[in-house]
Order: sequence, then C-alpha cells, then structure tokens
Amino acid sequence: MNWQMIIVLGGLFVCMILFTVIPNSRRRKKQNQMMQSITTGDKVLTIGGFIGTVVEYNSDTMRYVVNIAREGDDEPPVNVVLIRDAIRNKI
Repeated sequence: MNWQMIIVLGGLFVCMILFTVIPNSRRRKKQNQMMQSITTGDKVLTIGGFIGTVVEYNSDTMRYVVNIAREGDDEPPVNVVLIRDAIRNKI
C-alpha cells in the first residue's frame, strides 16, 4: 500500500512539471523572439498601458527610447526611456 502511494505522488509530480514548466518555457521563448524582432519605428505596448513608437535602442544598457504621442492633442510627443522588460507587446 505504501509503495502505491509513492508511485501516485510521483506521477502527480511529473504531471505538475509537464503542465507548468513546459508552457512557461514556450511563453518565455516566444517573448524573447518578439523582443529580438523590435526595431526602430515599431509600435509597442508597455506594461503600463502606453502605446508608442520606438525611436532608438541601446543594446549596451538594453533600454528603449519610446515616443509616446497623445492622439487629438496639440502637445508635443514625450520620449520615455524604458528597460527591455517594460515592453509587453509589439503592435
């Protein structure tokens, strides 16, 4: 009876690993590919919800300069410096 419980717990542990680790590694790989494809002129969505255009990228510091323009406003656009992980999606 005791060895059967160990086998069941081991099987549950293997299933837990398969359902958590593998999808997370796929998501991380897809995110890295998206980050590698961002170039100057691309529209991006930040984790704060801002939408802007990439003006420049510094590969040494891994920082993007993003131009955030407000639609329907005559104010000049704002340039924001973002770290690489602050970009959620490429639009």
